[in-house]
Amino acid sequence: MVAAPNSYSSPVTPPLALAYLAGSLRAAGLRVTAVDGLGEAIDDVWPHHEPECRVRGLTIPEIVARIPADPDLIGLSCMFSQAWLFVRQLVEAVAVRFPNVPLVIGGEHATAVPELILNTCPGVGACALGEGEGTIVDLAHHFPQEPERVAGIVYRNSEGTPVRSQGRARIQDVSGIARPAWDLLPLENYLSRPFASGTNAGRTMPILATRGCPYKCSFCSSPQMWTQRYYPRPPIEVVEEIEDYVREYQVDCVEFYDLTAIVKKEWVIEFGTLLKERGLNISWSLPSGTRSEALDGEVTKLLAETGCRYLVYAAESGSPRVLKAIHKKVKLPRMVESIREARRNGLRLRCNLMIGLPKEERSDAWQTMRFQARLALLGVDDVPLYMFSPYPGSELFEDLRKKGVIGELNDDYFRSLLCQMDLTTSSSYCESMSPTELAMYRVIGMSTFYGLSYATRPWRALRTLRNLFVTGRSDTVFEQRIAEGLRRRKRSLSARIGFATYEPSAVAEPAPVAG
Repeated sequence: MVAAPNSYSSPVTPPLALAYLAGSLRAAGLRVTAVDGLGEAIDDVWPHHEPECRVRGLTIPEIVARIPADPDLIGLSCMFSQAWLFVRQLVEAVAVRFPNVPLVIGGEHATAVPELILNTCPGVGACALGEGEGTIVDLAHHFPQEPERVAGIVYRNSEGTPVRSQGRARIQDVSGIARPAWDLLPLENYLSRPFASGTNAGRTMPILATRGCPYKCSFCSSPQMWTQRYYPRPPIEVVEEIEDYVREYQVDCVEFYDLTAIVKKEWVIEFGTLLKERGLNISWSLPSGTRSEALDGEVTKLLAETGCRYLVYAAESGSPRVLKAIHKKVKLPRMVESIREARRNGLRLRCNLMIGLPKEERSDAWQTMRFQARLALLGVDDVPLYMFSPYPGSELFEDLRKKGVIGELNDDYFRSLLCQMDLTTSSSYCESMSPTELAMYRVIGMSTFYGLSYATRPWRALRTLRNLFVTGRSDTVFEQRIAEGLRRRKRSLSARIGFATYEPSAVAEPAPVAG
């Protein structure tokens, strides 16, 4: 896991995508080894110097050492572009150790800029685009001998030029996708520690109820990665998977990692009804952000009755003008009413906001901060204020490139993406506000929100102290991040800067490969 040195948010979560890919390969009868660089050294946090960032998990030589000596194909993932400079060094190290083994890379970053990867990383043989379960199996069967038979990839032709194979359709029968192969990963390292994407409710397991998102927000790379096709799983299938996790791993909570978990009211009512009928003694949460259209009083009451303890809204901005510009079809009055209903039904809530968009005016930023303060008075528990970053694959990224605001996709550009949750710095893509001003607004906005939250509900301060120093759990992401910061501070003081470090020069001397 790669984060800015002063990042406010760097959640530690089991790698659901890796588990799904491993499960698909195994279901196809193929031999699979999964290397989880985060999970195998989950307590190790070390500073990386180029780019300057904080890394949790194995060092690059340690990751390379865990790859079997005789692989037929090596696959790497890069979901988020801010991690690319680190992943690129990993690619180089793997290519040095396995010069004759085909190496492929997937994820949202690879989907957005495959030609860039192939033109700058000679060790990469192909980039997988979009949804990966079917692609990885076809790559294992046909790459590199017959790359044209693998739909949904970019590879080099005989002249060394990147070319695209035929497109791959989205998987419509999501029930037919093999279950995640959690037994191939160090899952207990996650379950036994106080980490979560949202709040810490004990042994927390990730799950997906849907695939894709039907919306097209201009700041999001999802439309290119997943298209706008949205496929939900049958509610009974999701409930049965939860039952299996409770039985096999004794989980206390499940977190839904869906891009947009709740779209149809009928689906969530059926899901909640089944949860009640099965009598599962667990909590569950929606930490990724969802829309308010289907979240009326009936739905939020059912969520609370079935153990939902944390619900996240994705408002993005308090300015209607900005919402229209970014194609975020959210009606703020409707969302506020949904929030009131959810609070009356006892749910803990978060609302995600963002500033620094290219055409955002100072008045828009102040509207967002006022909306943030209003949410505090409404009783919302968490409202982080994120910094806009132009992610490759998003509509705004393409617009900025066409206008020349984003030039060459060099190391400086990828370093700039690390600022998203670093409160000490900001990006410079907003035309009317400077990075310094935006950084100041973020500090003001979040300080005002949490100040009002605790001042208007003093019992929350007692709850936070109890969770930090007695229970070890958390009821809000704010508490979770404070706890993570205290743990980092404790490790730093204990080690007296005794962290492992990794320098790019280590690529030339890879560690011995485990047998």
